Amino acid sequence: DQEALERATRKVPGVVAGVLVDGRTGFAAAGTLAGMDDPGGQCWEIGSITKVFTGVLLADLSIAGEVALDDPIGRFVPDAVAARLPDAGAQPTLACLATHTAGLPRLPLAMIRAVGKSDDPYARLTLDDVWSHLGPKARRPSRPRPRYSNYGMGLLAHLLERAAGTGYGDLIRDRILAPLGMTATGLGECPDADDPVVGFRKGKPTPPWTFGALAGAGGLRSTASDLLRFAAAVADPPSSRVGEALILSGGVHFRGRMQRRGLGWDHRVVPPGRRRSGLWHNGGTYGAASFLAVDPESDSAVVAFGNRGPVLASPIDRLGWTLFDGLANT
Repeated sequence: DQEALERATRKVPGVVAGVLVDGRTGFAAAGTLAGMDDPGGQCWEIGSITKVFTGVLLADLSIAGEVALDDPIGRFVPDAVAARLPDAGAQPTLACLATHTAGLPRLPLAMIRAVGKSDDPYARLTLDDVWSHLGPKARRPSRPRPRYSNYGMGLLAHLLERAAGTGYGDLIRDRILAPLGMTATGLGECPDADDPVVGFRKGKPTPPWTFGALAGAGGLRSTASDLLRFAAAVADPPSSRVGEALILSGGVHFRGRMQRRGLGWDHRVVPPGRRRSGLWHNGGTYGAASFLAVDPESDSAVVAFGNRGPVLASPIDRLGWTLFDGLANT
């Protein structure tokens, strides 16, 4: 839908989109990125789509018996931190972190102050910052409801590191990316691609984010081609442990009145027959907006990127949903 791509460029300088239908992929670009030789191979910051991979990693570790979804967070923190937490039965669980139902803020106030106005705000956050915000108030809500938390998902990545005895980037590579043949996705880099597409903020080039100690919330980079390879595996999981992890992470682990959440995934809740349901997530940094949606029932998916960070109603989300719903007519 070239018209939808061109419409997105009214607010975003350059746009790339890709679709997966019947096992085939196609890519297109518009705006300042039009005419490139390989729009599917450009490296992008995927921002909070990283959370999906962190959720799949949790599923993988649980299948391997290294953690349980209902393990309290205190089981995997340093002893000094565990001593400050409430009793284990009152603590958020690993699944709470992955479904944003742990009651944690988007960012603790002290982290917001530390982030400041830097072009790469999360870079200055350390692991000590992560641990320092856990104390007696880290208590699971009596009536869980989603409260989106970058801090919570970044914390989850560190807990999984401690459970597995391996760094987050290596875990993602060895347990998800390598088994799925995703060679252009990585923590802070696209191994088989060029540097990230230059992003723009307030009309000026802005550097990519590095995410510091909250890498599990947004630190991965990828290409449209690699994300559609991931989406294809979500839609038709392989007969392997990573396939089991994709199935587990995509299930409904929180059910609210108007919300369904998997482990890292959002479920699109729509009126029956009016729009397509599916698994999805979006992301944004100062210089990139991203979108991924998968319909496992029809083995189809959409990925979209723009080289300007998201606004309240991201044109990249609008583009993504337009393409996603349009797949029903192909």
